[in-house]
Amino acid sequence: MAQRKPDKQATFDQVLKLVENLTPEQQDQLLEQMKLQWLRQALAEAEESAAQGRVLTEEQLEERLDAKRREILERQKK
Repeated sequence: MAQRKPDKQATFDQVLKLVENLTPEQQDQLLEQMKLQWLRQALAEAEESAAQGRVLTEEQLEERLDAKRREILERQKK
């Protein structure tokens, strides 16, 4: 059965109010579902990047991480 689209979009505050009305168990389930959805989306994006040949070697990744660490340290010094 397809879900019906809402007539109007809920505001962030309205969503928070709905979540607050859930039991702690329901809130935990919702959080787990959100995590799974995020992971599925991240995996799909990674698969798409790999299919397009946009992958990094371990060495390239280390170089980028080192550069980012240096950048953060420099900003913290200022």
